Amino acid sequence: MKFDVIIIGGGASGLVAGIEAKKISKSVCIIEKEDRIGRKLLATGNGKCNLSNTNATSKDYHGSFSYSVKELFSDFSSEFLTDYFYKLGLFTFADPHGRVYPTCKHAGAVLDVLRNRVEADDIVLVTNTRVIDIQINNGFVLRTDNDTIYKADKLIIACGGKSSPNLGSDGSMYSVIKNLGHTVTQLKPALCPINVSSDIIKTLKGIRTDGMLTALKKGKPISSTKGEIQFTENAVSGICAFDLSYLDLDTVRVSLLPDSSREEIINILNERRTLFSQNRIDSFFMGMFHNKISVALLKTAKMGSFNRRCSDITDKEISLLAKLINSLDFSVSGKGDYNRSQVTAGGVSGNEIDPRTLESRFIPNLYFCGEVIDIDGICGGYNLRFAFTSGIRAGQLL
Repeated sequence: MKFDVIIIGGGASGLVAGIEAKKISKSVCIIEKEDRIGRKLLATGNGKCNLSNTNATSKDYHGSFSYSVKELFSDFSSEFLTDYFYKLGLFTFADPHGRVYPTCKHAGAVLDVLRNRVEADDIVLVTNTRVIDIQINNGFVLRTDNDTIYKADKLIIACGGKSSPNLGSDGSMYSVIKNLGHTVTQLKPALCPINVSSDIIKTLKGIRTDGMLTALKKGKPISSTKGEIQFTENAVSGICAFDLSYLDLDTVRVSLLPDSSREEIINILNERRTLFSQNRIDSFFMGMFHNKISVALLKTAKMGSFNRRCSDITDKEISLLAKLINSLDFSVSGKGDYNRSQVTAGGVSGNEIDPRTLESRFIPNLYFCGEVIDIDGICGGYNLRFAFTSGIRAGQLL
């Protein structure tokens, strides 16, 4: 079967790439290896689809293509993207953090309007079909796992990465891309929990708190981020952890009162020592932190028996507790695997892609978009914003 344009991948970037390509091409085909399109899209934003972020800049991305985001977002602003979806029939709103959602808060609405346009534009959709080889011979010749041959004058690869394989991203196309001569940079899970080794982590299981998380390497801070911090049985999780998970770190530091100096915290603790003087020390942080956090702080400080009175807490112990409140350190033992990551760090080298068109620098009429490219963003709609805008640009076939 012969088409003007074939898109490999029926996810976020592939769908908009197909819609754009059909505006200038007679025949367009999307090949998806899963039984239906957009499975990963349905899971984004906890099922609400955080489809963009109004605050996104190039500083929010990592990878060899991150330097090119500024030009891409200059052409396709956040307002452009929300208007683009409005013209497809989707109403959206932005929360105070710039995260853009469908007004109905249902990811299915995003996929519905995209699928509707694909069908209305008579774009051929082929599912349950995996591309296993690509040859260049007067265009592109694609061989699939069911021995069907597809041909195209132009090819857009929008196959995603390796993250969330249960939703269809298994990384199987990377070897095919390498066979075309393109470089695939080191791949690793991103936007995932940070596994830690700690005697107190199980004590904190299920707790969520606001604060600051800092990544450290050999005792030196690398990067910090504020927001919600979550604890699981063996990991520090939540948006803060996700945003730091791409880093090479050996320690993660939790700061519970990041906006307060150590001296200010010491004054607060001295006041509490007086206020709760006749209480047991296990009530020292009552009304200040969750009880599980209180226990973790007291155990880490080696405060001894909880039968002690708060009035017995020494100045030295007050000083140590004040330090721990903003320096509760956990040794990193690893990170969540691809099953628990939201996006893949690494991919097709940005040095081999024209940032103005997303065309391969050495294979004419071959384009890349979305997660398959070596770029990943922080949590909160940043990765989908890149997926959609890069898909729109690639689909224009400039």
